Amino acid sequence: LELRPSGHADRPSSLNQLAYCLSNRHHKNGIADYLEEAITLGRAALELHPPGHSDRGVSLYNLACDLSRRFSKQAAVCDLEDAIELHRAALELRPSGHSDRPSSLHELAFCLSNR
Repeated sequence: LELRPSGHADRPSSLNQLAYCLSNRHHKNGIADYLEEAITLGRAALELHPPGHSDRGVSLYNLACDLSRRFSKQAAVCDLEDAIELHRAALELRPSGHSDRPSSLHELAFCLSNR
């Protein structure tokens, strides 16, 4: 991120990729701080991927998955509600035939089943 400061064209993608890596690290070792940082970075990436941006769907999906994971650990209903909203928004960007639509449907269904 130091090489891609605020305003750099690739900063949003770098934020999203770092968030994804931290989320995976949390998944492997269970350290909550990694998930918290992933969520913070995911929110920052999403802000830089406005509606119409080609990577917005990925940012929505990744952040939603992280919020869902945090809900499963902490049971904060606001995380689940936010995850559902973000998964629905990601799904709108992944029409029938889109390669990521099945995973979006699956994750949304998982969140709704936890509601």
